[in-house]
Amino acid sequence: MRIYLDFLESIKREGIAPVYLFYGQEVYLRKQAIEELKRRILTEESAQFNFDYADGEEITGGNIVSLAETPPFFSGLRLVVVRHSPYFAPPRKLRVMRNQADEDISDPEGQEGIIAPGDRILIKYLENPCKTTCLVFDTSQKVDQRKRISKVIRKMGHVVEFDFLKTAELSRWLARRCDRAGKIMAPGCAELLINRLGKSMYALENELDKLIFYTGNRNRITREDVLKITAAQAEENVFEMVDAIGECQVKKGLQGLKELLEAGYSFAYISYMVSRQFRLILQVLELTRHGIRGTQLSQLLGVHAFVARKILTQSHNFKPAQVKEILEKLLELDLNVKTGGQDFYPAMEMFIIECISKLA
Repeated sequence: MRIYLDFLESIKREGIAPVYLFYGQEVYLRKQAIEELKRRILTEESAQFNFDYADGEEITGGNIVSLAETPPFFSGLRLVVVRHSPYFAPPRKLRVMRNQADEDISDPEGQEGIIAPGDRILIKYLENPCKTTCLVFDTSQKVDQRKRISKVIRKMGHVVEFDFLKTAELSRWLARRCDRAGKIMAPGCAELLINRLGKSMYALENELDKLIFYTGNRNRITREDVLKITAAQAEENVFEMVDAIGECQVKKGLQGLKELLEAGYSFAYISYMVSRQFRLILQVLELTRHGIRGTQLSQLLGVHAFVARKILTQSHNFKPAQVKEILEKLLELDLNVKTGGQDFYPAMEMFIIECISKLA
């Protein structure tokens, strides 16, 4: 939270900078920082003219510059936000952007990080940015601080890393939100919620809103409430992604992964829940082979009856050998991510694609 407060203080002290780079795992605080810039820069009348949003994976550097150099309509400033930018990741993570007019450009030191000719225009702009535009790059990727683009932004504006808050800070934040809603959390509930969902404030906020609604007129949120609400939501999301894998629907599977991440679930929690789902499917395949069904099946799995029925339906899409191979791949993925050999998102994307290609 200190980083976010420092960001607010810098605006009060120095005014709004012409360029920002927001990055880090905490999506919620990055979003709040952008919303704060919107509140300070845009009015209700100017918002439709002076605000542009762009996807950095789809727009060229030259087009970003064109947006940034457009004069503001009315008076004041323009705000341009570029998300999912590929410019800041370590060299091996960069995606080559090219069209028929592009040429390959070598960058042996990996410092420039711009590998399409038109994107060099972006560096030139950042060295002398327009004073009438606030250009914001927002990314979940790792940022290589050695790159020229990162150094230029730091010199001309601000580079802000929004990392996850510590458990104690999150617990206090959850308590304040509960207090505003006229609720209190029983001792240990905040920590339980954090342990189940991870430290993403976005995920915690969503689940807390559900808990507040679920408890109705009760002013106390209990441990049992947390266990019931969080498990149901996460399982439903994972069910949909596993359904997509079993039905060989690549697009649906990748979209399910993206929605889980955007909902704020931690990488470790997603990996755990997907592995758990396939372990349950393997158990169902073995138990049904021995004629076990209905209530006995749910009791042996240790899940609610309706969950057991859904797992049974999913099991029809897999053979035991396929599930065992999937679990081995998930174990390898988890190890690679934890040891820094892979980033979770691209690794899980590849896992889904490879699983579906073998099942198809």
